[in-house]
This record gives sequence, C-alpha cells and structure tokens, in this order.
Amino acid sequence: MTPERGLTLALVAALSLALLAGVAVPNGDGVVAASHGPEDGNYTVVPLDDRSPGATDVRYGQRVVAGAGVDLETLEETTATYEAGSWNSCGPDNGETFGIDRGNTMSGYEVDHSLEENVKSFSAGEDLFRVEYYGEDDFGSSTYLDDGDEFISVANCIDNPDEPGWYRISGTTTGVTESGKRATYSSDSHYFWICECGDEAEAREKLGPPPSEPRETATPTPTPAEAAETTPDNGDDTADEGGSRPPESTPTPTPAEASGSAVTDSATPDPTATVGDADDAADEAMATPPDPTPTGGWDDEVLNTPTSAGGPGFGPVAAVLALVGALLVLGWRR
Repeated sequence: MTPERGLTLALVAALSLALLAGVAVPNGDGVVAASHGPEDGNYTVVPLDDRSPGATDVRYGQRVVAGAGVDLETLEETTATYEAGSWNSCGPDNGETFGIDRGNTMSGYEVDHSLEENVKSFSAGEDLFRVEYYGEDDFGSSTYLDDGDEFISVANCIDNPDEPGWYRISGTTTGVTESGKRATYSSDSHYFWICECGDEAEAREKLGPPPSEPRETATPTPTPAEAAETTPDNGDDTADEGGSRPPESTPTPTPAEASGSAVTDSATPDPTATVGDADDAADEAMATPPDPTPTGGWDDEVLNTPTSAGGPGFGPVAAVLALVGALLVLGWRR
C-alpha cells in the first residue's frame, strides 16, 4: 500500500460513515436517531478505547445502515464536520477497516466490499473532510449504496473534544440515483458521550441525558405543608397545621388593654379571631359588661344615684323613712 493510498484510507474511514448517515431519507432530508445505542440507531459512533476529554489518536468505530428507499447507483462526494474533535492526527497507516457490508449480513466490523479503490481525492482540515469518489466516466472504479447496506469504518487517529459532554458528527453525501437524478442527503449523527466515565450510566449522571431525549418540565404542585409555609404568621398555631381561616380585622383595644381606662374607643367590642380564646372571651364579656357611652355630664348623676343593692349608699328602709319624713315636713309647713 502506498503512503498516499494509506492516508486516503485513514481519512475516509473517519469520514464516510458520518456522511452516509444522511441517506436514511431521500430528497435531501436527513435523520437524527432519537436513541444513541448501537442496537437502536441507524448510525453509531463509538470511541473504542478512550473517552476522556482531550485524548488523542483515539480508535473510533463507526457503523451506519442505509435506510429504506436508498438508491445511489454512483456515490460522488461526501463531507463531514466534527467541530469539537479533530482528524489532524490521521496518517497513512491509521485506517483499520473501511468498507461496506452488503445487505448487513456480517458481524461486528467485518466488511465484504472494501472502498479503498473507490476514492478519487480528498481534502482535510481541522474539523472538515471532503472526499470525492470515482464516477461512471472516470478511469477508477465507482461504487454504489443500496438500502440495507451497512457502511463500516474503524480508524485510530481521531482526537477527542477538550471538554466533557455529548457530541455528534454532521455530514452530507451526494450521489446519482438509478434514474439519473443527483441527490444530496444531510444528517447529524446520534449523540455519543465524552467524559471521565466508566459507562453510559455514569455519563448520564454527570452530563445528564443527551440533548436528543426530551426533558421533563412538570410544574410542581404545592402540598398542604408547602401552602402553610407561605401563609403569613399572625402569631397563632392555625397556619402551622395547614388550616385556613378568615382574614382578621384590626383588633380594637378592650378596657383591660387600654392602660386601665374605663372608656373604649368603640361602643361595640370587636370579635377576636383566635379560636382557642373564644370561651375565655365569652367569660370575659359576661364578667365585665361594656361601659356606658358618655353623654354630657350624665355620668355623675348615674354614678351618684342611690340603688337598692347592698353595700355603700341608701338601703330600702332608709329610702322609705326619708320619704315619710319629707311628707311630714310638708304637712307641718302647711
């Protein structure tokens, strides 16, 4: 194998699988597999020996199965972009496998058709490769791709991205169909993880799920305990237990609360909203009747009026004697 041929094989091995991932849907519409497992997606990228960020000369395995309806009688050109990674380290002897498993009948990374003789030219940059294949009118051998064919590549020259995360490769492939029409397909590969992780489960713990998977955004429903925490504390125990109560009005000072004053600011005492003090408040209301409303100088006359009750003041007998005495005096004066 000549150095030029070996370099071509290595670069195309790292490139072509990404490009052919877009042939799953005709008329230029590519497919991004929702899953990223080899058994589920039609395009699989696997760093085989090192997934740590910044690792160089990593061995990558790539496999893609052409989807139903694919009919490329002549493969003309492919491009691939791996912006976070790099193919700069690829050399003449880095390509291990590069070919097609016709009908997807082989196991692992085995092929029954090598593509080594079908590459016409290529150009390589930091993150972009472009490969041109021989056409029908060229001196070299052209190749085709049918639905169900599996494209396989293993190369040991790819550099990993510098940062941990989920990554994918985007690419395009152009060819001529059996009907003579030129078709271009574009696609993004599934996501694969790069991190200091032992397996995918650990990668999901550190990185979260790949962006291709939907993420739950459910709004949490407050529990009674949470609702109680948001209730302003008014100095009683009802809020801590999660109960509800009517809004409180501003309390009006009672006679006992008004610094010993016998006159209140309101003739009608305001009700208290504390449930636990209801009985005490009722007893208090019965034991201490509300003070009379002041009207001019009537207070002195009310306070000084003799009563028939026991204690200080005139008793019932004294009142009768006083009345008889008054009548006798009046009679005597007449």
